[in-house]
Amino acid sequence: MSNVTPKITGRSIMAQHAKPAHKATARMLGYADGYLALADLLALRLSDQERAWLAYAALRAMGHGTACTVADAALGA
Repeated sequence: MSNVTPKITGRSIMAQHAKPAHKATARMLGYADGYLALADLLALRLSDQERAWLAYAALRAMGHGTACTVADAALGA
């Protein structure tokens, strides 16, 4: 086992490693006037692939029935 002590910077993992656009997006969450406005802000700041992964993670965090209901509502089904 090594005697190396990890460097503690006082900065979060997000602050240390996230891209500037990701940091700006995270800050915007508090300023969005409702979730529909958030969708517009995400479209401005994140790529299609980044938004897809965000949607995927959000849907995976829900139960199957809820995820299907949300996906249907988002897609206009």
